[in-house]
Amino acid sequence: MAKRRVSSVEEKSNAWTRFFRETKMEMKKVIWPTKRQLTQYTVTVVSSVVLVSFLIVIVDFVFMQLSKLLVGTIG
Repeated sequence: MAKRRVSSVEEKSNAWTRFFRETKMEMKKVIWPTKRQLTQYTVTVVSSVVLVSFLIVIVDFVFMQLSKLLVGTIG
């Protein structure tokens, strides 16, 4: 009996099906954080973002004052 030729649409469909099946299998292997860990990680990230933002504001303010001083002295 002759082999059945698979169309490109069927190949793409099979590829997507395989992709989602393998993704589902990999997601079962993931060790998800507990609620407490998730809270700790979230607080850490938010705190870090606030701290870095504050440092950027301070550096920006210092450079702004230095540029005003420089323009005032020269101009």
